[in-house]
Amino acid sequence: MSATDTDEALRDDIERIAQRYDQLQYESKPFPHSQPARLAGLAQYFGVDVAPVGSARVLEIGGASGGNLIPHAARHPEAQFVEVDIGRAQIEAGRARVAQLGLTNIELRCESLTEIDASWGSFDYIIAHGVLSWVPPAVQDAMFRVISERLSPVGIACISYNVLPGWRMFQTFRDALLLTIPDDIGATERVASARDLLAFMHARSCDPGVYGDLLRIWGERLGGAPDYYLAHEYLEDANQAFGVREFAAAAAGHRLAYLCDCDISTMMSANYGPEVAQYVRTRTNGDLIATEQYLDIIGGRTFRQSILVAEKRLASVNRAQSPASLFDRNFLIRDRLTLEQQEDQYLVSDPGGAWVRTPSKAAADGIARLIERHPSSSTVKDCIDAIPDGNERDRAMLLDALYNMLSSYLIVLTSEPAVMVTAGDRPKASPIARVDAANGAQATTNLRHELVPLDPVMCALLPAMDGTRDHAALIDVLEREALAGRLSFTRDDQPVTDPGGIREVAAEQLPGVLAAMARLSIIEG
Repeated sequence: MSATDTDEALRDDIERIAQRYDQLQYESKPFPHSQPARLAGLAQYFGVDVAPVGSARVLEIGGASGGNLIPHAARHPEAQFVEVDIGRAQIEAGRARVAQLGLTNIELRCESLTEIDASWGSFDYIIAHGVLSWVPPAVQDAMFRVISERLSPVGIACISYNVLPGWRMFQTFRDALLLTIPDDIGATERVASARDLLAFMHARSCDPGVYGDLLRIWGERLGGAPDYYLAHEYLEDANQAFGVREFAAAAAGHRLAYLCDCDISTMMSANYGPEVAQYVRTRTNGDLIATEQYLDIIGGRTFRQSILVAEKRLASVNRAQSPASLFDRNFLIRDRLTLEQQEDQYLVSDPGGAWVRTPSKAAADGIARLIERHPSSSTVKDCIDAIPDGNERDRAMLLDALYNMLSSYLIVLTSEPAVMVTAGDRPKASPIARVDAANGAQATTNLRHELVPLDPVMCALLPAMDGTRDHAALIDVLEREALAGRLSFTRDDQPVTDPGGIREVAAEQLPGVLAAMARLSIIEG
Protein backbone atom coordinates (compact mmCIF):
# COMPACT_ATOMS: atom_id res chain seq x y z
CA MET A 1 0.00 0.00 0.00
CA SER A 2 1.40 3.41 -0.96
CA ALA A 3 1.80 6.32 1.44
CA THR A 4 -1.11 8.03 -0.31
CA ASP A 5 -3.32 4.97 0.18
CA THR A 6 -2.27 4.77 3.84
CA ASP A 7 -3.14 8.44 4.43
CA GLU A 8 -6.49 7.97 2.72
CA ALA A 9 -7.27 4.90 4.86
CA LEU A 10 -6.40 6.84 8.02
CA ARG A 11 -8.66 9.72 6.98
CA ASP A 12 -11.46 7.22 6.40
CA ASP A 13 -10.90 5.72 9.87
CA ILE A 14 -10.99 9.15 11.49
CA GLU A 15 -14.15 10.14 9.59
CA ARG A 16 -15.90 6.92 10.63
CA ILE A 17 -15.01 7.57 14.28
CA ALA A 18 -16.25 11.17 13.98
CA GLN A 19 -19.59 10.03 12.53
CA ARG A 20 -20.14 7.58 15.37
CA TYR A 21 -19.38 10.21 18.00
CA ASP A 22 -21.84 12.54 16.27
CA GLN A 23 -24.51 9.81 16.38
CA LEU A 24 -24.02 9.10 20.09
CA GLN A 25 -22.15 11.83 21.91
CA TYR A 26 -19.83 11.04 24.79
CA GLU A 27 -20.69 12.64 28.14
CA SER A 28 -18.46 15.68 28.52
CA LYS A 29 -17.58 16.33 32.16
CA PRO A 30 -14.71 17.40 34.41
CA PHE A 31 -11.97 14.90 35.22
CA PRO A 32 -10.46 16.06 38.54
CA HIS A 33 -7.25 14.07 38.14
CA SER A 34 -6.38 15.86 34.88
CA GLN A 35 -6.71 19.45 36.06
CA PRO A 36 -3.44 21.35 35.54
CA ALA A 37 -3.18 22.33 39.23
CA ARG A 38 -3.24 18.66 40.26
CA LEU A 39 -0.74 17.69 37.56
CA ALA A 40 1.51 20.56 38.62
CA GLY A 41 1.26 19.57 42.29
CA LEU A 42 2.48 16.07 41.51
CA ALA A 43 5.28 17.31 39.26
CA GLN A 44 6.49 19.73 41.95
CA TYR A 45 6.38 16.92 44.51
CA PHE A 46 8.92 15.06 42.37
CA GLY A 47 11.07 18.15 41.90
CA VAL A 48 9.95 19.01 38.36
CA ASP A 49 9.44 22.68 37.41
CA VAL A 50 6.03 23.64 36.03
CA ALA A 51 4.32 26.71 34.61
CA PRO A 52 1.93 28.69 36.85
CA VAL A 53 -1.56 27.51 35.96
CA GLY A 54 -2.99 31.03 35.95
CA SER A 55 -0.89 32.05 32.94
CA ALA A 56 -0.35 28.69 31.24
CA ARG A 57 -1.21 27.42 27.77
CA VAL A 58 -3.27 24.23 27.95
CA LEU A 59 -4.18 21.79 25.18
CA GLU A 60 -6.78 19.06 25.50
CA ILE A 61 -6.87 16.31 22.89
CA GLY A 62 -10.29 14.72 22.47
CA GLY A 63 -12.21 16.91 24.90
CA ALA A 64 -15.70 16.34 23.40
CA SER A 65 -17.89 19.41 24.15
CA GLY A 66 -15.38 20.96 26.53
CA GLY A 67 -16.79 19.73 29.83
CA ASN A 68 -13.27 19.27 31.17
CA LEU A 69 -11.59 22.34 29.69
CA ILE A 70 -14.21 25.10 29.70
CA PRO A 71 -14.38 25.33 33.54
CA HIS A 72 -10.61 25.89 33.61
CA ALA A 73 -10.94 28.72 31.09
CA ALA A 74 -13.67 30.34 33.20
CA ARG A 75 -11.52 30.06 36.34
CA HIS A 76 -8.23 31.27 34.78
CA PRO A 77 -8.94 34.24 32.49
CA GLU A 78 -5.23 34.99 31.93
CA ALA A 79 -4.43 31.46 30.75
CA GLN A 80 -5.03 30.17 27.21
CA PHE A 81 -6.88 26.95 26.37
CA VAL A 82 -7.22 24.98 23.15
CA GLU A 83 -9.24 21.82 22.56
CA VAL A 84 -9.16 19.58 19.49
CA ASP A 85 -11.82 16.95 18.81
CA ILE A 86 -13.24 15.29 15.70
CA GLY A 87 -16.83 15.27 16.97
CA ARG A 88 -18.58 18.02 15.03
CA ALA A 89 -21.78 18.06 17.10
CA GLN A 90 -19.86 18.12 20.37
CA ILE A 91 -17.55 20.92 19.26
CA GLU A 92 -20.57 22.99 18.27
CA ALA A 93 -22.19 22.36 21.66
CA GLY A 94 -18.97 23.38 23.39
CA ARG A 95 -18.68 26.55 21.33
CA ALA A 96 -22.23 27.49 22.29
CA ARG A 97 -21.36 27.09 25.97
CA VAL A 98 -18.20 29.17 25.52
CA ALA A 99 -20.25 31.93 23.88
CA GLN A 100 -22.83 31.82 26.65
CA LEU A 101 -20.06 32.27 29.21
CA GLY A 102 -18.46 35.07 27.19
CA LEU A 103 -15.03 33.43 27.30
CA THR A 104 -12.31 34.73 24.99
CA ASN A 105 -9.38 32.62 26.23
CA ILE A 106 -10.47 29.26 24.82
CA GLU A 107 -10.68 27.84 21.31
CA LEU A 108 -12.45 24.60 20.35
CA ARG A 109 -11.19 23.20 17.07
CA CYS A 110 -12.92 20.44 15.10
CA GLU A 111 -9.86 18.70 13.70
CA SER A 112 -7.91 15.49 14.05
CA LEU A 113 -4.97 15.52 16.44
CA THR A 114 -2.89 14.37 13.46
CA GLU A 115 -3.22 17.92 12.09
CA ILE A 116 -1.56 19.60 15.09
CA ASP A 117 1.69 21.20 13.97
CA ALA A 118 4.12 23.99 14.88
CA SER A 119 1.54 26.67 14.05
CA TRP A 120 -0.34 25.68 17.20
CA GLY A 121 2.56 26.79 19.38
CA SER A 122 3.74 25.12 22.58
CA PHE A 123 1.72 24.12 25.64
CA ASP A 124 2.54 23.89 29.33
CA TYR A 125 -0.10 21.22 29.95
CA ILE A 126 -1.42 18.65 27.49
CA ILE A 127 -4.37 16.45 28.48
CA ALA A 128 -5.60 13.40 26.56
CA HIS A 129 -8.32 11.61 28.49
CA GLY A 130 -10.03 8.64 26.85
CA VAL A 131 -8.25 8.85 23.49
CA LEU A 132 -5.09 6.74 23.25
CA SER A 133 -6.68 3.28 23.53
CA TRP A 134 -9.59 4.21 21.27
CA VAL A 135 -7.86 5.37 18.08
CA PRO A 136 -5.93 3.52 15.33
CA PRO A 137 -2.18 2.85 15.83
CA ALA A 138 -1.19 5.64 13.43
CA VAL A 139 -3.14 8.16 15.52
CA GLN A 140 -1.63 6.75 18.72
CA ASP A 141 1.83 7.37 17.32
CA ALA A 142 0.78 10.87 16.22
CA MET A 143 -0.38 11.62 19.77
CA PHE A 144 3.02 10.85 21.25
CA ARG A 145 4.67 12.87 18.48
CA VAL A 146 2.41 15.87 19.08
CA ILE A 147 3.01 15.78 22.82
CA SER A 148 6.77 15.57 22.34
CA GLU A 149 6.84 18.41 19.81
CA ARG A 150 4.29 20.72 21.46
CA LEU A 151 5.32 20.54 25.15
CA SER A 152 6.93 23.73 26.40
CA PRO A 153 10.30 23.52 28.21
CA VAL A 154 8.37 23.14 31.50
CA GLY A 155 5.47 21.21 30.00
CA ILE A 156 3.83 18.06 31.36
CA ALA A 157 1.22 15.77 29.80
CA CYS A 158 -1.50 13.50 31.17
CA ILE A 159 -2.70 10.50 29.15
CA SER A 160 -5.30 7.91 30.14
CA TYR A 161 -5.56 4.43 28.61
CA ASN A 162 -6.79 0.89 29.20
CA VAL A 163 -4.22 -1.34 30.87
CA LEU A 164 -3.08 -4.93 30.49
CA PRO A 165 -3.42 -7.51 31.83
CA GLY A 166 -6.46 -6.31 33.83
CA TRP A 167 -8.50 -5.00 30.89
CA ARG A 168 -8.20 -8.38 29.19
CA MET A 169 -11.15 -9.48 31.35
CA PHE A 170 -13.39 -7.05 29.49
CA GLN A 171 -12.09 -8.10 26.10
CA THR A 172 -14.46 -11.06 26.47
CA PHE A 173 -17.45 -8.74 26.24
CA ARG A 174 -15.98 -6.64 23.43
CA ASP A 175 -15.27 -9.80 21.41
CA ALA A 176 -18.78 -11.12 22.01
CA LEU A 177 -20.42 -7.86 20.97
CA LEU A 178 -18.28 -7.36 17.87
CA LEU A 179 -18.83 -10.98 16.77
CA THR A 180 -22.61 -10.69 16.86
CA ILE A 181 -23.63 -7.06 16.28
CA PRO A 182 -23.74 -5.81 12.68
CA ASP A 183 -21.45 -2.92 11.83
CA ASP A 184 -23.82 -1.38 9.27
CA ILE A 185 -26.57 -0.24 11.66
CA GLY A 186 -26.83 3.00 13.61
CA ALA A 187 -25.18 3.62 16.96
CA THR A 188 -28.46 3.52 18.90
CA GLU A 189 -29.46 0.20 17.32
CA ARG A 190 -26.00 -1.27 18.04
CA VAL A 191 -26.26 -0.31 21.71
CA ALA A 192 -29.75 -1.82 21.97
CA SER A 193 -28.42 -5.05 20.48
CA ALA A 194 -25.48 -4.97 22.90
CA ARG A 195 -27.80 -4.62 25.89
CA ASP A 196 -29.88 -7.55 24.70
CA LEU A 197 -26.80 -9.77 24.37
CA LEU A 198 -25.35 -8.68 27.73
CA ALA A 199 -28.63 -9.51 29.45
CA PHE A 200 -28.72 -12.91 27.76
CA MET A 201 -25.10 -13.67 28.69
CA HIS A 202 -25.75 -12.66 32.28
CA ALA A 203 -28.90 -14.76 32.64
CA ARG A 204 -28.03 -17.83 30.59
CA SER A 205 -24.37 -18.61 31.12
CA CYS A 206 -24.12 -22.30 32.02
CA ASP A 207 -20.40 -22.30 32.77
CA PRO A 208 -19.87 -23.01 36.51
CA GLY A 209 -16.32 -21.68 36.55
CA VAL A 210 -14.44 -18.41 36.14
CA TYR A 211 -15.87 -17.64 32.70
CA GLY A 212 -19.42 -17.99 33.96
CA ASP A 213 -18.66 -15.83 36.99
CA LEU A 214 -17.30 -13.14 34.68
CA LEU A 215 -20.43 -13.17 32.54
CA ARG A 216 -22.77 -13.13 35.52
CA ILE A 217 -21.04 -10.37 37.50
CA TRP A 218 -19.70 -8.03 34.84
CA GLY A 219 -22.50 -8.67 32.38
CA GLU A 220 -24.92 -7.20 34.90
CA ARG A 221 -22.64 -4.22 35.66
CA LEU A 222 -22.10 -3.39 32.01
CA GLY A 223 -25.83 -3.68 31.43
CA GLY A 224 -26.27 -0.65 33.66
CA ALA A 225 -23.63 1.43 31.88
CA PRO A 226 -24.69 4.52 29.86
CA ASP A 227 -25.33 4.11 26.14
CA TYR A 228 -22.39 6.30 25.14
CA TYR A 229 -20.02 4.20 27.26
CA LEU A 230 -21.09 0.90 25.71
CA ALA A 231 -20.92 2.38 22.21
CA HIS A 232 -17.46 3.88 22.46
CA GLU A 233 -15.77 1.46 24.88
CA TYR A 234 -16.99 -1.85 23.45
CA LEU A 235 -18.31 -1.26 19.92
CA GLU A 236 -15.75 1.02 18.27
CA ASP A 237 -13.26 -0.33 15.72
CA ALA A 238 -10.32 0.48 17.97
CA ASN A 239 -9.76 -0.35 21.62
CA GLN A 240 -6.20 -1.28 22.41
CA ALA A 241 -5.05 -1.84 25.98
CA PHE A 242 -1.38 -1.35 26.86
CA GLY A 243 0.97 -2.86 29.37
CA VAL A 244 2.66 -0.06 31.25
CA ARG A 245 6.01 -1.23 29.82
CA GLU A 246 4.57 -0.92 26.32
CA PHE A 247 3.18 2.54 27.09
CA ALA A 248 6.50 3.75 28.52
CA ALA A 249 8.37 2.36 25.52
CA ALA A 250 6.03 4.11 23.07
CA ALA A 251 6.55 7.36 24.95
CA ALA A 252 10.32 6.87 25.00
CA GLY A 253 10.25 6.44 21.22
CA HIS A 254 9.27 10.12 21.11
CA ARG A 255 11.72 11.26 23.80
CA LEU A 256 9.07 11.29 26.53
CA ALA A 257 9.40 9.73 29.97
CA TYR A 258 6.96 8.39 32.54
CA LEU A 259 6.93 10.56 35.67
CA CYS A 260 4.13 9.09 37.79
CA ASP A 261 0.49 8.15 37.90
CA CYS A 262 -2.19 10.70 38.78
CA ASP A 263 -3.08 8.50 41.76
CA ILE A 264 0.31 7.94 43.37
CA SER A 265 -1.20 5.58 45.93
CA THR A 266 -1.19 2.94 43.16
CA MET A 267 2.59 3.32 42.89
CA MET A 268 3.19 2.43 46.55
CA SER A 269 3.94 -1.29 46.79
CA ALA A 270 3.50 -1.07 50.57
CA ASN A 271 -0.21 -0.42 49.97
CA TYR A 272 -0.50 -3.97 48.65
CA GLY A 273 0.87 -5.49 51.85
CA PRO A 274 4.39 -6.21 53.16
CA GLU A 275 4.69 -9.57 51.38
CA VAL A 276 3.81 -8.02 48.02
CA ALA A 277 6.17 -5.11 48.62
CA GLN A 278 9.04 -7.46 49.43
CA TYR A 279 8.33 -9.72 46.47
CA VAL A 280 8.18 -6.79 44.03
CA ARG A 281 11.38 -5.24 45.41
CA THR A 282 13.18 -8.55 44.98
CA ARG A 283 11.94 -9.01 41.43
CA THR A 284 12.48 -5.47 40.15
CA ASN A 285 15.51 -4.21 42.03
CA GLY A 286 13.81 -0.84 42.32
CA ASP A 287 13.18 -0.29 38.60
CA LEU A 288 10.19 2.05 38.36
CA ILE A 289 8.46 0.68 35.26
CA ALA A 290 9.06 -2.93 36.26
CA THR A 291 7.56 -2.18 39.67
CA GLU A 292 4.52 -0.57 38.06
CA GLN A 293 4.09 -3.58 35.78
CA TYR A 294 4.17 -6.02 38.71
CA LEU A 295 1.65 -3.95 40.66
CA ASP A 296 -0.68 -3.84 37.66
CA ILE A 297 -0.47 -7.64 37.44
CA ILE A 298 -1.06 -8.19 41.14
CA GLY A 299 -3.81 -5.60 41.46
CA GLY A 300 -5.66 -6.38 38.22
CA ARG A 301 -5.59 -2.75 37.20
CA THR A 302 -7.66 -1.91 34.11
CA PHE A 303 -7.10 1.82 33.58
CA ARG A 304 -4.22 4.27 34.00
CA GLN A 305 -3.81 8.04 34.05
CA SER A 306 -0.12 8.63 33.49
CA ILE A 307 1.95 11.82 33.55
CA LEU A 308 4.75 12.29 31.01
CA VAL A 309 7.60 14.79 30.77
CA ALA A 310 10.32 15.34 28.22
CA GLU A 311 12.97 12.63 28.59
CA LYS A 312 15.71 15.18 29.16
CA ARG A 313 13.93 16.42 32.29
CA LEU A 314 14.35 13.11 34.12
CA ALA A 315 17.65 14.38 35.53
CA SER A 316 15.73 16.79 37.76
CA VAL A 317 13.31 14.18 39.13
CA ASN A 318 13.68 13.41 42.83
CA ARG A 319 12.03 10.13 43.83
CA ALA A 320 13.51 10.07 47.34
CA GLN A 321 10.36 11.35 48.99
CA SER A 322 9.69 11.59 52.70
CA PRO A 323 7.12 13.20 55.02
CA ALA A 324 9.19 16.39 54.91
CA SER A 325 8.48 16.58 51.16
CA LEU A 326 4.98 17.79 52.01
CA PHE A 327 6.20 21.14 53.35
CA ASP A 328 5.28 24.06 51.09
CA ARG A 329 2.71 21.91 49.27
CA ASN A 330 -1.02 22.56 49.02
CA PHE A 331 -3.27 19.55 49.33
CA LEU A 332 -6.96 18.74 49.19
CA ILE A 333 -8.67 16.04 51.20
CA ARG A 334 -10.94 13.54 49.52
CA ASP A 335 -14.63 14.03 50.09
CA ARG A 336 -16.34 12.68 53.22
CA LEU A 337 -13.30 11.79 55.31
CA THR A 338 -14.09 10.74 58.86
CA LEU A 339 -11.89 10.67 61.97
CA GLU A 340 -12.67 8.42 64.92
CA GLN A 341 -10.93 7.03 67.95
CA GLN A 342 -10.49 3.26 68.20
CA GLU A 343 -9.03 2.31 71.57
CA ASP A 344 -5.53 3.82 71.59
CA GLN A 345 -5.52 4.69 67.87
CA TYR A 346 -7.13 7.40 65.72
CA LEU A 347 -8.47 6.30 62.35
CA VAL A 348 -9.05 8.59 59.36
CA SER A 349 -10.89 6.91 56.47
CA ASP A 350 -13.03 7.51 53.40
CA PRO A 351 -16.18 5.72 52.18
CA GLY A 352 -14.11 3.75 49.67
CA GLY A 353 -12.27 1.90 52.42
CA ALA A 354 -8.90 3.70 52.41
CA TRP A 355 -7.61 4.48 55.90
CA VAL A 356 -4.65 5.69 57.94
CA ARG A 357 -4.05 5.28 61.69
CA THR A 358 -2.04 7.35 64.16
CA PRO A 359 -1.55 6.80 67.90
CA SER A 360 -1.04 10.53 68.49
CA LYS A 361 -3.95 12.56 69.84
CA ALA A 362 -2.13 15.73 68.77
CA ALA A 363 -1.66 14.38 65.24
CA ALA A 364 -5.36 13.50 65.16
CA ASP A 365 -6.17 17.09 66.17
CA GLY A 366 -4.12 18.29 63.21
CA ILE A 367 -6.01 15.96 60.87
CA ALA A 368 -9.29 17.18 62.37
CA ARG A 369 -8.29 20.73 61.44
CA LEU A 370 -7.63 19.52 57.90
CA ILE A 371 -11.12 17.98 57.71
CA GLU A 372 -12.71 21.12 59.16
CA ARG A 373 -11.11 23.21 56.40
CA HIS A 374 -12.69 21.10 53.64
CA PRO A 375 -13.41 21.98 50.83
CA SER A 376 -10.56 24.50 51.15
CA SER A 377 -7.04 23.25 50.52
CA SER A 378 -4.53 23.08 53.36
CA THR A 379 -0.81 23.08 53.99
CA VAL A 380 1.28 21.34 56.62
CA LYS A 381 1.34 24.62 58.55
CA ASP A 382 -2.47 24.71 58.71
CA CYS A 383 -2.45 21.32 60.42
CA ILE A 384 0.73 21.48 62.46
CA ASP A 385 -0.27 24.73 64.15
CA ALA A 386 -2.64 22.58 66.20
CA ILE A 387 0.44 21.09 67.91
CA PRO A 388 2.39 23.33 70.34
CA ASP A 389 5.97 24.31 69.51
CA GLY A 390 8.50 21.98 71.09
CA ASN A 391 6.35 18.89 70.74
CA GLU A 392 8.55 17.45 68.00
CA ARG A 393 7.39 13.86 68.51
CA ASP A 394 3.75 14.67 67.78
CA ARG A 395 4.70 17.00 64.95
CA ALA A 396 6.70 14.19 63.35
CA MET A 397 3.77 11.81 63.82
CA LEU A 398 1.44 14.28 62.12
CA LEU A 399 3.82 14.55 59.17
CA ASP A 400 3.96 10.76 58.98
CA ALA A 401 0.17 10.58 59.04
CA LEU A 402 -0.16 13.17 56.25
CA TYR A 403 2.44 11.34 54.17
CA ASN A 404 0.52 8.09 54.66
CA MET A 405 -2.72 9.89 53.72
CA LEU A 406 -1.09 11.02 50.47
CA SER A 407 0.16 7.47 49.86
CA SER A 408 -3.37 6.16 50.46
CA TYR A 409 -5.08 8.77 48.22
CA LEU A 410 -6.88 10.38 51.15
CA ILE A 411 -5.29 13.68 50.18
CA VAL A 412 -4.17 14.95 46.76
CA LEU A 413 -1.62 17.58 45.87
CA THR A 414 -2.41 20.82 44.06
CA SER A 415 -0.17 23.68 42.96
CA GLU A 416 -2.72 26.36 43.76
CA PRO A 417 -4.71 26.94 46.95
CA ALA A 418 -8.47 26.45 47.00
CA VAL A 419 -10.55 28.49 49.42
CA MET A 420 -14.15 27.89 50.42
CA VAL A 421 -16.03 31.17 50.16
CA THR A 422 -19.05 31.55 52.40
CA ALA A 423 -22.15 33.30 51.12
CA GLY A 424 -22.07 36.99 52.02
CA ASP A 425 -24.80 39.59 51.88
CA ARG A 426 -24.78 39.50 48.07
CA PRO A 427 -23.55 35.99 47.19
CA LYS A 428 -21.94 35.37 43.84
CA ALA A 429 -21.89 31.92 42.28
CA SER A 430 -19.29 30.82 39.76
CA PRO A 431 -20.15 31.63 36.12
CA ILE A 432 -20.14 27.92 35.23
CA ALA A 433 -22.68 27.13 37.95
CA ARG A 434 -24.92 30.03 36.91
CA VAL A 435 -24.92 29.04 33.26
CA ASP A 436 -25.38 25.33 33.94
CA ALA A 437 -28.33 26.02 36.24
CA ALA A 438 -29.88 28.38 33.67
CA ASN A 439 -29.57 25.58 31.10
CA GLY A 440 -31.41 23.17 33.38
CA ALA A 441 -28.40 20.98 34.16
CA GLN A 442 -28.64 18.61 37.11
CA ALA A 443 -24.95 19.01 37.93
CA THR A 444 -22.14 21.53 37.50
CA THR A 445 -18.37 21.79 37.85
CA ASN A 446 -17.21 23.33 41.10
CA LEU A 447 -14.09 25.37 41.82
CA ARG A 448 -12.22 22.18 42.78
CA HIS A 449 -13.00 20.86 39.27
CA GLU A 450 -15.40 18.23 40.54
CA LEU A 451 -18.85 17.37 39.24
CA VAL A 452 -21.41 18.28 41.91
CA PRO A 453 -25.20 17.82 41.89
CA LEU A 454 -27.70 20.68 41.77
CA ASP A 455 -31.09 20.39 43.42
CA PRO A 456 -34.17 22.31 42.15
CA VAL A 457 -33.78 25.13 44.68
CA MET A 458 -30.15 25.65 43.66
CA CYS A 459 -31.13 25.64 40.00
CA ALA A 460 -33.69 28.34 40.70
CA LEU A 461 -31.27 30.50 42.69
CA LEU A 462 -28.00 30.18 40.80
CA PRO A 463 -28.83 32.18 37.64
CA ALA A 464 -29.69 35.15 39.90
CA MET A 465 -26.55 34.86 42.05
CA ASP A 466 -24.37 37.32 40.14
CA GLY A 467 -23.33 39.35 43.20
CA THR A 468 -25.94 42.09 42.77
CA ARG A 469 -28.82 40.58 44.78
CA ASP A 470 -29.11 40.46 48.56
CA HIS A 471 -30.84 37.69 50.50
CA ALA A 472 -34.26 39.38 50.30
CA ALA A 473 -33.97 39.53 46.51
CA LEU A 474 -33.04 35.85 46.39
CA ILE A 475 -36.08 35.01 48.50
CA ASP A 476 -38.11 36.93 45.90
CA VAL A 477 -36.64 34.66 43.21
CA LEU A 478 -37.67 31.51 45.06
CA GLU A 479 -41.13 32.92 45.72
CA ARG A 480 -41.66 33.76 42.02
CA GLU A 481 -40.48 30.32 40.90
CA ALA A 482 -42.82 28.61 43.37
CA LEU A 483 -45.82 30.74 42.46
CA ALA A 484 -45.17 30.01 38.78
CA GLY A 485 -45.24 26.29 39.52
CA ARG A 486 -41.59 25.71 38.59
CA LEU A 487 -40.56 25.00 42.18
CA SER A 488 -42.35 23.41 45.11
CA PHE A 489 -41.90 23.60 48.87
CA THR A 490 -43.12 21.33 51.62
CA ARG A 491 -43.46 21.60 55.37
CA ASP A 492 -44.06 18.56 57.56
CA ASP A 493 -44.26 16.51 54.33
CA GLN A 494 -47.17 18.64 53.13
CA PRO A 495 -47.05 20.94 50.07
CA VAL A 496 -46.99 24.66 50.80
CA THR A 497 -49.11 26.54 48.25
CA ASP A 498 -50.30 29.82 49.80
CA PRO A 499 -48.11 32.86 48.94
CA GLY A 500 -47.38 33.79 52.54
CA GLY A 501 -46.36 30.26 53.44
CA ILE A 502 -44.19 29.98 50.34
CA ARG A 503 -42.23 33.10 51.20
CA GLU A 504 -41.85 31.98 54.79
CA VAL A 505 -40.47 28.57 53.81
CA ALA A 506 -38.19 30.14 51.18
CA ALA A 507 -36.73 32.45 53.84
CA GLU A 508 -36.22 29.49 56.17
CA GLN A 509 -34.43 27.42 53.55
CA LEU A 510 -32.21 30.07 51.96
CA PRO A 511 -29.40 30.08 54.60
CA GLY A 512 -29.07 26.29 54.42
CA VAL A 513 -29.04 26.28 50.63
CA LEU A 514 -26.34 28.98 50.51
CA ALA A 515 -24.26 27.09 53.07
CA ALA A 516 -24.58 23.94 50.94
CA MET A 517 -23.42 25.86 47.87
CA ALA A 518 -20.38 27.05 49.81
CA ARG A 519 -19.53 23.49 50.83
CA LEU A 520 -19.90 22.43 47.20
CA SER A 521 -17.37 25.14 46.19
CA ILE A 522 -19.62 26.92 43.69
CA ILE A 523 -19.56 30.35 45.40
CA GLU A 524 -16.86 32.84 44.44
CA GLY A 525 -15.22 35.53 46.54
